[in-house]
Amino acid sequence: MAPPTQTVAPPSPAGPAAVVDPERPIGDILVADGVLAPDQLSKALRVQTRLEEWRPLGTLLAELGMVPRPRVEEARRASRKTLSIEQILVSRGMLRAEQLAATERALQGRPNVTAARHLVESGAISERTYLEAFCEKHGLPFVELDANHVDRTLLVKANLKYLAKLRVLPIAVRQGTLHVASDALLTDAVRAELERQYRVPVTLWVAEGSRIAGAITALEAELSGKAGAAKAVQYHVVAHVSDDNRTAAAIVDNVLGRALQQRASDIHLDPTRSGLRVRFRIDGELIRVAEYPANATGAVISRLKVLAEADIAERRVHQQGRIVLKADGEEIDVRASFYVTVAGENAVLRLLRKTGVLVSLDDLGMSPAAQRTLMHDVLEPSTGMVLVTGPTGSGKTTTLYAAVQRLMDESKKVITCEDPVEYLMEGATQCSIAERPGMTFVDSLRTILRQDPDVILVGEIRDKESAEMAVHCALTGHKLLSTLHTEDSVSAIVRLVQMDIEPFLVASTLCAVVAQRLVRKLCPHCRSEHAATPSEARSLSIAQDDVAAFRFSKGKGCPTCHYTGYKGRVGVYELLLMSDALRDAVLQQRPVHEIRRVAQDSPGFYSLQEDGIAKALGGQTSLSEIITNCPRVITTKRLRQLQEIYP
Repeated sequence: MAPPTQTVAPPSPAGPAAVVDPERPIGDILVADGVLAPDQLSKALRVQTRLEEWRPLGTLLAELGMVPRPRVEEARRASRKTLSIEQILVSRGMLRAEQLAATERALQGRPNVTAARHLVESGAISERTYLEAFCEKHGLPFVELDANHVDRTLLVKANLKYLAKLRVLPIAVRQGTLHVASDALLTDAVRAELERQYRVPVTLWVAEGSRIAGAITALEAELSGKAGAAKAVQYHVVAHVSDDNRTAAAIVDNVLGRALQQRASDIHLDPTRSGLRVRFRIDGELIRVAEYPANATGAVISRLKVLAEADIAERRVHQQGRIVLKADGEEIDVRASFYVTVAGENAVLRLLRKTGVLVSLDDLGMSPAAQRTLMHDVLEPSTGMVLVTGPTGSGKTTTLYAAVQRLMDESKKVITCEDPVEYLMEGATQCSIAERPGMTFVDSLRTILRQDPDVILVGEIRDKESAEMAVHCALTGHKLLSTLHTEDSVSAIVRLVQMDIEPFLVASTLCAVVAQRLVRKLCPHCRSEHAATPSEARSLSIAQDDVAAFRFSKGKGCPTCHYTGYKGRVGVYELLLMSDALRDAVLQQRPVHEIRRVAQDSPGFYSLQEDGIAKALGGQTSLSEIITNCPRVITTKRLRQLQEIYP
């Protein structure tokens, strides 16, 4: 059993003050587990008393290098079950120990008010900060709740006014358990009532009270019919509705509004025998969001065809169209595709946000070493060709714009030709090309050379003609950036040669190739530790004895992430710098496997798979995402070396 919590005395502006360290039990847990020696603990406690700026014991042990941070976190989780919420806030650095002591003194004589709740009410800490500590204390999951998370079929048995009074909201039934959101522990009476109504056990998810109230208000408006199509393309909550109380125009507006609110990249409307299924592509994955009766399918598809200026009378041929939306001051370009199937016309809408926020190189997620190389060795020289490669939807354009942003200043002329213009950049001359005489990629590039450019961005190298023009631009003293559809960085070199570009031109003009993929980030609310399986290690070419020493992560699934275990995406990168050895291999027209071996032996080169494993080691994504999305390589560097990519 751990000894009583000891008092240490950190300095403060008013002089030394005795402060109880809520993380003191961590030391005893680590000693009992054999991770920390008793004399090391004594040394750390002595150091703690001499610090000018006080630190909790766990943080100090990690900073001194006595215990790895992951092991400190494990000990924290074990010790916090015995701590109060206030002590957890102090240990997390969300609350100063002196601030807690002062609050407790001020609340003397008020036994019904806790210090943590008083700090929330006074605005000293946020409700979310308090609830996250509350979750740690009770071992409960936290959810960023909104009305989109709620399964509408549960509302049939719900009295929303009663639920609002209790600050409780049923979310969904998963694996025979009802997930319920609340900002406090459920009383036995409330739990019993919910289990009686829904006939399944109840699991509590903690959410902010304001979010629960907002979700209930939105659901009440939806059920009362007040969330109709008052204004096109505003956010409307979508539910299972019939065509007798919702028009096709309102259904379309609801679907578009909800897709914009959830930052979906694509909307799929699939006719089936039972009805019209609506799915959103969020973070690269399709998620079902609604289903409408079969007799609404024709009207909804016709409404979309009217907006896209397609032929509503023609149902036997595939069609395309375009819709321009404006919502909350943002302009969205929607590319509509209508595909004739045996069940009816299938519609897919791609949402392109022209006024989206541009991402900087610092925010792409590259390793520090790769980012420095890209900025200084690749982008700083005023000439040469830089290619970004990957499949459709891998974030190539985002990386391209981030690089151009880095190059832009008043002394340079930046000009682009794209199909279409996806982001508007202040200070750049941008052109959206069209398949008509005088406006193709090649036509645009010829004209660009007469515009006295310094930096040229070409949306995509599609064929031999556009490749020849791109090489010519780079050869004549310009910086050219473009994209290419290839599997990895080495394949880009081979692809240019296969397009009949002379090897000596490829070797002399190509500066670097960035290959990339987008992988899903683990949801921070349901992330848990995961030991790599033999199958995962084999798929990633990692030795079993190497993988056994490391812990990875995976997502369990929660309402915040639509039960996928993932929320958001992060880039995985492979930066290939054209070295003398690589140029010689290209000039000698060596086979692909030899060029790839030269690339892998280049200093600082990490394959897509290796960069992905490094991100998995850091808890950003899972091994299964890397296996699914990154090209396989035969050999992988040791995990200890990969762990150092992201210090």
